[in-house]
Amino acid sequence: MSQACILAHFNHTSAVPNLIASEPTLSTIIIGIAIAFGFGAVHALSPGHGKTLVSAYFIGSQGTPQQAVLLGLTITFTHTLSIFILGVIALFASQYVLPEQSYPVLSLVSGLTIGIVGLSLLRKRLHSHSHFHSHSHAHKPTSLSSLVKLGIAGGLIPCPSALVMLLSAVALHQISYGLFLVGGFSLGLASVLVILGVIAIYARQWLERLPQTDQVLQKLSILSAIVIMVIGIGITCVSITTSL
Repeated sequence: MSQACILAHFNHTSAVPNLIASEPTLSTIIIGIAIAFGFGAVHALSPGHGKTLVSAYFIGSQGTPQQAVLLGLTITFTHTLSIFILGVIALFASQYVLPEQSYPVLSLVSGLTIGIVGLSLLRKRLHSHSHFHSHSHAHKPTSLSSLVKLGIAGGLIPCPSALVMLLSAVALHQISYGLFLVGGFSLGLASVLVILGVIAIYARQWLERLPQTDQVLQKLSILSAIVIMVIGIGITCVSITTSL
């Protein structure tokens, strides 16, 4: 991918501001990271599976704010790493593999992982529901493994704007600045998802304090698992049809 092609894509992408046009100073780096953080937050609020995935997971489980932060950090790390990997592919292996050819593969892996986690949650919660009367006060702690898997799957599909941001910085010989921008973008995305997760956690805790809501919460946990599984199936189907 040539420098001219990268810059043309960068200028054409309305979601990414011109953060790296001039030589960065400490103040411009801080401002650039703040703007990238904001764009990451806006990206998290745009249509997609991330918000629904996080909300459905925590509304259906007895999670904690610390687990919401862990999910956000996992998404941030995975999202940043996936952008770096695609950036390396674009810079050094574009004659063999184009970055856009990797998106269906990443989407397929992400969709399958989310679907498997959703199916596992559904199986466990159905089992818990079948023993509801004999274990009506039993707690269902959030599984750390399923939490990490969802975080990895949720961050596996990189935002094209963030990738263009990194490649443009490389083309302008400002690699370190580009890494900071991508990190800020990923943090902005994860911060919104963490906030949504915390809201879902406290919403469930509020429901738990209401009288005679045990059966409602049981059904809500099953419904949330179904939603997660459907999201995974949807992402998988879209990735397959895109690659055809």
